[in-house]
Amino acid sequence: MSHLNKILFIVKNKNEASSRFRVFSYLNHLNKDFEVSFFYAEYRNKKVPKFLRSIIKRFRFFSLIYLVGKHDTVFMQRPMSTDGNNSTFFEWLLTRFNENLIFDYDDAIFVVNEKKMKSLVSLSKACICGNDYLADFAKKYNPNTYIIPTPIDTDKFIPKEASAKELITIGWTGTSGNYAFFTPKLICDIKDILKRYDNVDFLFICDRKPEEKFDFPYAFVKWDDATEVNDLQHIDIGLMPLIDSAWTRGKCGFKLIQYGSISIPSVASNVGVNSKVVLDGKSGFLVNEEEANWAEHLEKLINDQTLRESMGKAAREHIEKEYSVNKNYPKLKDILENLDKTAK
Repeated sequence: MSHLNKILFIVKNKNEASSRFRVFSYLNHLNKDFEVSFFYAEYRNKKVPKFLRSIIKRFRFFSLIYLVGKHDTVFMQRPMSTDGNNSTFFEWLLTRFNENLIFDYDDAIFVVNEKKMKSLVSLSKACICGNDYLADFAKKYNPNTYIIPTPIDTDKFIPKEASAKELITIGWTGTSGNYAFFTPKLICDIKDILKRYDNVDFLFICDRKPEEKFDFPYAFVKWDDATEVNDLQHIDIGLMPLIDSAWTRGKCGFKLIQYGSISIPSVASNVGVNSKVVLDGKSGFLVNEEEANWAEHLEKLINDQTLRESMGKAAREHIEKEYSVNKNYPKLKDILENLDKTAK
């Protein structure tokens, strides 16, 4: 067992998507190699009066300082305060009690607040980023920057069993904020396909129902961790639209990783890391913003079951090879074991 025995993970809450996949997916492995503890930074008990919540939050953060000193390594995911807050005083204070701070992030937070991110990256002993684009920023301020993609448990997220299903389901999963990436052109293409193909339907898996702009027939399933895999298995063609921007280039393509793990071929915007997760023409199709030929690629998959199956198989193989928990845990373990040998 590593001499960096005790690891404290600071996460927002148990259900935050980045924490569920970038931390909790590794938990079975971590528990075998380290003594693992968690601190949940978010406190939102609305039954407690607001002024008391403020006091409790402060008390909890000072109790965290005590915990930090009792561990060998502190793994902090995302900033302690909101992204728009410039202060990194509390993170600085933590490093006074434990210099072995790892900062992990999987969004381009520096687009929102560059000053704060520069400070956090500089304070940390090491940074772990979800892709090259995020790491390029961190490397400017911290040479101990590592890239670990957001992994998926390929023992849990598995292909659906073959069936004689005649209906073909185009599907999308994500948080409601990402509905914004459905452009008028994409919505128009979906409407057209649903009108022309009686054997095609559309499924949204999300925390909220779609907005009024989605004026085509669809099924909606409210996201639930307990049924997530089964819900995803209803999808035959996965969709991941993005609008190219400094923010979206930092996204880690996790929808595509989920689809691929279940052997679902994808049609996705050719933005950021999507071009690495989707092997264009082999495990799915990439759509360039200037062409926006969504319908063309969707129809190829709708009309060719053999193509859907071969692309789905290739997607699963690619995810297992590059994005699985089993593939990526050794990278995390190595960082945790050797952090105290790292020069800051």
